[in-house]
Amino acid sequence: MEIQSIGQAIFDLFFPRRCLNCDAIISFDNPLCIPCAANLPYTHWHLDKENPAYTKLKKLCNLSSAHSFLYFQHNNVTQKLLHHLKYLNHPEIGILLADKAKSELDLSKFDGIIPVPIHPKKEKKRGYNQVVPYAKTLAEHFEIPLREDILIRKENNPSQILKNRSKRLTTLQTAFGLTNQPIEGHFLLMDDVLTTGATISTCVNLIHTEYPEAKISVMTIAFAQ
Repeated sequence: MEIQSIGQAIFDLFFPRRCLNCDAIISFDNPLCIPCAANLPYTHWHLDKENPAYTKLKKLCNLSSAHSFLYFQHNNVTQKLLHHLKYLNHPEIGILLADKAKSELDLSKFDGIIPVPIHPKKEKKRGYNQVVPYAKTLAEHFEIPLREDILIRKENNPSQILKNRSKRLTTLQTAFGLTNQPIEGHFLLMDDVLTTGATISTCVNLIHTEYPEAKISVMTIAFAQ
């Protein structure tokens, strides 16, 4: 153990870990320096039902509520965090963000959290679904089930980032499917970023096609401005 500690100290000396946002030297356990972590762009929408996420999605699907934790803008700290979470094998970022989010949320009323799935090929390449560390941490904290057995991703669509809402909706029409697991009660559908709302509304509408009595709310880590 002592040899490992010495080796880590030497490694940190020559290859210090840096803040993902401002490049300042930080401790090994943190993705951000203290100032950047203190200035995360929180939405504070947990007390406002008629927030921008809900307003955007209610035009596309029938949902009970919606919430996003952080604002997402080009090259802001949220984008950098989610890029590392999604593409650079940093699931701990999802856990850290969930630890921050749980202090302002009460998810105990939900019967489960449903993470929006990714295609098995993408999951194999990345090693995990990027939303699951966040969703799992919140599910464990509020002692509600994490339901990865409800939605499946059937089609491995290319990135939707350059498509508008209409083109995304068309592309996603057959991208998802349901398993034979029953859905009763009020569930929280969870994804990483809410942009046009195409992915999330497709999943909500699919669930209501088979289970019209189910109540669905939505939560994302971030909301794209």
